[in-house]
Amino acid sequence: MNLGPIAEVAIGIMFVWIVLSLTTIQLQEWVSTMRDKRARDMEAAIHEMLANPNLKAQFYDHPVIRGLTARKRKEPSRIPAWFYRYPILRGFTKEIRKLPSYIPSQQFSLALFDIAITAGTESSLIQQGILKIRDDLQKDVKIPVDQAVIIELNLLSDLARSAAATEAGTAFTKNSLALLKKRAEDFALKYPDLRPLIEAALEEAKNRKADMDELLKHKEAPRGNDAFTSLQRGVAALSVISPEVNQTLNALFLNIDEYITGTETKLAKARKSVEKWFDDSMDRVSGVFKRYSQAMALLIGFLVALLLNVDSINLTLYLWREPSVRAILAQNASQFELPQGEMQSNPEQALQDFRDQFTGLSLPVGWVINDSKGKAISDANCQLFPGINQAFGIPVIGTNKCVAPPQANNQNNILLKLAGIFITALAARQGAPFWFDILKRVVKASNLQKSFRNGLCKTVRYFLST
Repeated sequence: MNLGPIAEVAIGIMFVWIVLSLTTIQLQEWVSTMRDKRARDMEAAIHEMLANPNLKAQFYDHPVIRGLTARKRKEPSRIPAWFYRYPILRGFTKEIRKLPSYIPSQQFSLALFDIAITAGTESSLIQQGILKIRDDLQKDVKIPVDQAVIIELNLLSDLARSAAATEAGTAFTKNSLALLKKRAEDFALKYPDLRPLIEAALEEAKNRKADMDELLKHKEAPRGNDAFTSLQRGVAALSVISPEVNQTLNALFLNIDEYITGTETKLAKARKSVEKWFDDSMDRVSGVFKRYSQAMALLIGFLVALLLNVDSINLTLYLWREPSVRAILAQNASQFELPQGEMQSNPEQALQDFRDQFTGLSLPVGWVINDSKGKAISDANCQLFPGINQAFGIPVIGTNKCVAPPQANNQNNILLKLAGIFITALAARQGAPFWFDILKRVVKASNLQKSFRNGLCKTVRYFLST
């Protein structure tokens, strides 16, 4: 069997697949970015880990996590509040809150430990109530919310966080808590419609604080002034609002003394355990996102291949019948060099570089309305399942023309066309790096075979001449 034509056909078809794969990747990244798919998957996973919407809101509002967002929260506006009452003007100023698509495990543990240490304070509970009010207002599409209200709720949340840190660490507990409650009451007076929500949040915080104090008075509650004991008391207090997190963290901290090595502290070991918990959860999220990406790549690849009529079966037959075209593609492949890492760092340029390899070549891709002679294909000759003296095409309803591939004939039909396009979509799903690596191997093997064949011929001719 002559492997030369087979290798050239394989090289030509892989060139086409690489271009489609790069196009598919670009479109897939755009769709994922528009939908914030990665960030939303991470948010859902963290919601499952913390098992409490208020705790999740407090986590995402923490400065360590908020600093990872693509668009940081704006500074308090100096524009008068009445400006935000007009929907047209409010549309230009409304803040769009972006969730981070990646959170390092170290930042996760820092934010979670800070929340846990202050969990037993009334200020922390008030902050959770304020964040719940803010999130509920933003989610309720039936009620327009002034941006000034959201900004002031964010300021109250920041004040509550500061008060919680003061309440947990110094003797100025009463002053900081009193200031927070005074600001909350002022907000309720300024916005009477939200007064019942603010009062309910303050009352719920007071009741939960009493439950936490009663729990921490129990004889089995951790005792001590060191950082790890403070963390344990905070985790115990978390059982009031999120028993699942309390149970998980207690399991991670169980018998922690036995696992400390060298100069490692209990707190450092606890952080490593929490980071490992987070990494394991994110591995599961990555697996889900990978399966989603593969399905999305298959769908986008199919749509692109259908739109551009990139039929792998028809292309393979065409390259087999046209030795000059496949020879040019094979020569281009043997001379083509892509800069290291350009496919990931600059996919647009890589796509253009691959497109340049098809300059001057007439491949059977795309759709046409006229046949090769420039005449319109009539409805009688344009059929999804063509017979003798007919050509494959998609009739345009209400006209005497049809959308057909270049060089339309009766050797194709709609099922065979869809099968070829689906093969192209499967190839695009594999990704450009995968096919580029195989392309290089095929070119290298083909060159080695050619060198071996030439050397063998020279040897035979030498012995025959002597």
